[in-house]
Amino acid sequence: MGHAVRSCAIGMRIGEEIGLDDDERSSLFYALLLKDAGCSSNAAKLSALFGADDFQLKRARKLTNHLRPFEALKYTVRYARTRRLAAIVRSGAEGARDMTELRCERGAEIARMIELTESTAEAIKTLDEHWDGNGYPYGLAGDAIPLLGRIVCLAQTVEVFFAAAGPRAVFDVAADRRGTWFDPTLVDALRATRRDRAFWSSLGGHEPHAVIGGFEPADRIQHADGERLDRVAEAFALIIDAKSPYTAHTRSESRASPSPSAMCSA
Repeated sequence: MGHAVRSCAIGMRIGEEIGLDDDERSSLFYALLLKDAGCSSNAAKLSALFGADDFQLKRARKLTNHLRPFEALKYTVRYARTRRLAAIVRSGAEGARDMTELRCERGAEIARMIELTESTAEAIKTLDEHWDGNGYPYGLAGDAIPLLGRIVCLAQTVEVFFAAAGPRAVFDVAADRRGTWFDPTLVDALRATRRDRAFWSSLGGHEPHAVIGGFEPADRIQHADGERLDRVAEAFALIIDAKSPYTAHTRSESRASPSPSAMCSA
């Protein structure tokens, strides 16, 4: 079962605990599944900066409280090639902010391209903001961060700890970052699931659709005609193209591209 699917299950369970309505739950469902749609947009830059695999770097970063200088230093020394350390130091927080903004903006743009709700797009755009204002890319704090973005932030982070060390690690990191990274109310909602062993056991299984299928409001399932399928194909072509520094597009280029086949051959 993949990271996005487990994150979706955790986030939707939090949504149930706090009583989201059907519209909010639908928007959250797709935000959780498509939260990483913009990740390929900064993959080449991150890989070039560290000289390492971007997937490994991003996953490890979730396990690191990078706002603590010693943890950030350990992360950098462990994953960066020695000859890249000076470039990483020069890049600093501003470089991290720029790469996060690129990822979040592109992910939100893709959600809009395939006609998902603005709430879905805003959740993706703000999923790396932190409750205390020290997140990226906009430095939003507290209730200024959209509720669905706060849920996605919590769900995607604790999933990485779940995958690494199981449910206990989920609640430990949630408690440790309560009030800094995470909305305290959402952490409390997550903690309410602690005794639901069936739910947490299901996340270790091999049938992801069986886990998340019941979370999507039945009367709000997304359907696509031929025209919308073309837009979905175009959006995913952008995701693939953005993975490479040779085929990545600017926003203006992506809007001007007439078809997926044209973009893939560019």
